[in-house]
Amino acid sequence: MDILWTPNFYGKCDFGVNLNRDFAREMIEAKVSNEKQSMMNEVANGKLRVFGKTWLNPYQFHENSCFLSQIYLGENGVWLATDRQNIESLLVESKLEKAIEYSSHNVDRPAQAYTLMVLFGTWVEYADAFKEA
Repeated sequence: MDILWTPNFYGKCDFGVNLNRDFAREMIEAKVSNEKQSMMNEVANGKLRVFGKTWLNPYQFHENSCFLSQIYLGENGVWLATDRQNIESLLVESKLEKAIEYSSHNVDRPAQAYTLMVLFGTWVEYADAFKEA
């Protein structure tokens, strides 16, 4: 079984995520409707409600694909995102083998880091159903 993602901890609450490049390419090539993207956000909204969060629709996808480009929690700009360079490397034939990197921003509390990781893990967990729904 391949490891699809791993967190990297940089400080008290700041962290990043490395995503398996093959999985990422599969997600960016899988095209879905806005309705399906909204369905994934509804799954995430359910997780947020469990944590007592009021921000809704935290997932932002790259165009009409299954590829998650950002998770945004509100809370004065708390997010986990990858950059344009990583996305573009998936869209062209690339011989790169390195993982797709996501970085956190403005994460000040452990609960924020945990919530972002749960949401990232939820996206990975539901990815097969998402792209085939």
